[in-house]
Amino acid sequence: MKCLLLAPCVLLLSLVPLRTLAGPILVEKGRPRAVILLGAEASKAARIAAEELTGYIRKMSGARLPVIVEGQAEIPAGETVILLGDSQRAREVGFDPATLKPEELRLKTGADWVLIAGSARGPTGFPLNGTRWAAYELLERLGVRWLWPGKLGEVVPRRETVALPDLDYSYTPLLIQRNIRNIQWNERVQRGLDKLGFTRRQFEAVHRDGHLWFARQRLATQGKFSYGHAFGHWWERYHEDHPDWFALQPDGTRNQPNIGNRSRLCVSNPEVIAQAAREAGQRLAANPSLFCASISPNDGGRATFCLCEKCRAWDAPGATLVHVWHPTNRDFMIPSLTDRYVRFYSEVAKLVVKEHPHRYLGAYAYSAYRLPPVREKLHPNVFIGFVGLSYLSEEARRRDLQSWDAWTKAAQKFFLRPNLLAGGMGFPALFPHRLVEDLKHCADTGMRVTDFDCCYQHWALKGLNYYVLARFLWNPEINVDEVIADYCRSGFGPAAEPVQQYFAALEGLIDQVAQEGKYEGRRKSEPLAQKYTDEFLRARQAELDHARKLAGNDRQVLDRIAFLEVGLNYTRLNRDRVLARAALRAGTGTREAYEQADQALTEFYQQIGITWALNSGYLRFYGF
Repeated sequence: MKCLLLAPCVLLLSLVPLRTLAGPILVEKGRPRAVILLGAEASKAARIAAEELTGYIRKMSGARLPVIVEGQAEIPAGETVILLGDSQRAREVGFDPATLKPEELRLKTGADWVLIAGSARGPTGFPLNGTRWAAYELLERLGVRWLWPGKLGEVVPRRETVALPDLDYSYTPLLIQRNIRNIQWNERVQRGLDKLGFTRRQFEAVHRDGHLWFARQRLATQGKFSYGHAFGHWWERYHEDHPDWFALQPDGTRNQPNIGNRSRLCVSNPEVIAQAAREAGQRLAANPSLFCASISPNDGGRATFCLCEKCRAWDAPGATLVHVWHPTNRDFMIPSLTDRYVRFYSEVAKLVVKEHPHRYLGAYAYSAYRLPPVREKLHPNVFIGFVGLSYLSEEARRRDLQSWDAWTKAAQKFFLRPNLLAGGMGFPALFPHRLVEDLKHCADTGMRVTDFDCCYQHWALKGLNYYVLARFLWNPEINVDEVIADYCRSGFGPAAEPVQQYFAALEGLIDQVAQEGKYEGRRKSEPLAQKYTDEFLRARQAELDHARKLAGNDRQVLDRIAFLEVGLNYTRLNRDRVLARAALRAGTGTREAYEQADQALTEFYQQIGITWALNSGYLRFYGF
């Protein structure tokens, strides 16, 4: 695979005399010189690609390229033809969709044509976006970037002439699912917004089009994957007729009152295994595009894992003790349940593969079954989702990597479903280098599916993490330093150097925090808050001030610097609030001091309004 960051070369295309360019011209001196040709049965991806290409080339040059459908209009003589997706004309120049791998894209130029195409459907008929991805690849080669959602995060170089070099390029993504969960409006956000006096309408007016950033980074899937809580309906549906299907509790009963959708099961019960297999098989049969059906346990809830003798016999002797919920004993520990659940997953899979030999089941390595198994091996038709990796504790990070490697010896198929983007909630916690280093290792050892929970939309604090992660998911061969340099150069132009220094300093501080290992999470964030000293924050402000001077009169660059500054100002106020709260709890501070700090933060949220810089609703919900 090739590195996709080729913009430093192509950004100069508009300055090169046309006679030196071997490839086709799309726009010349503000006048369209090309037409986009769609096939008579163009895919949805191709139609969206046409909208994106025409829109961005118009923003770039002022020229709007015509779009015609094959067979409905004549192609103007002397114009470059952009063959967008499958068509008869595309096939005449050698495009054969039957040869494409899932999501594969192609870019190729001729004397008077440009092929921009890709796979439209996967083996199960699932619609794919190969042509749309090809259009984004071309736009990026022309210097377009999407640093963060919204107009301010959009980079579109201005040029009167848009011309292409000779191209003959194909690419197929390694990862078959590249997902970063996109936090939009939800009840938690609204609870935070209510505290600040903002409405859902105000929030959605800003965030409505946020999904486009994720699509333009080519975050997508080649099929449907199901691996979340699979048994949320069981208690309500089955507990009266099959009480023995549910986990034996410390009081000797299998009662789980008020459990909602978080019931615990007796996984060694053959009837539970048979019913789980039956339901998973039904879901696979009903949906040919479903890559894997979930058999993952419900997490959380006020019930203990099954304590019956048969389930406990499935646990590995000498397994590491783990803490689980108990109604009366907060220190209740039992051996890791991983072997128990790996056996459960495998027993279910043995039944499902009889009817669906080429389909898969999905489950998590999480909670009390997160540690690697001691003796069990996972059935090859089960995808296991690893919930781990942390960048605010180097010890935890190393431990998680060791667990990942141990899991690779017990299972053949993996997906990564970490919560790491929440690390350092409320502060500018950057860790792109360690993140990419670990993800490269995961990709090298079997990771083909990702599901990151989640992007909380704190772009002025953690936008660089989100951006670098998205670039990696599309192309695991990226060089993280080149990506960051391109991010700063594309978005901040003459101010790139101090902005890059700003990011490096923030990342360096988090590296230090991780080595010290004192941060215990957002509920005990004082060790992290203490690191953002006045001296440190003044130095970061000086870097942004220097960037502002270098930006001169470039309004867009100045606005992007101000966008970053929102995060810096928030960090100072949140630090004061966290430390005032800690002092109050320790008896060294006053309620008045804490309330003043909290009110200052509230007023700041109200001053900046709803913005991509910070998801104020989520921060307030979590107590920040």
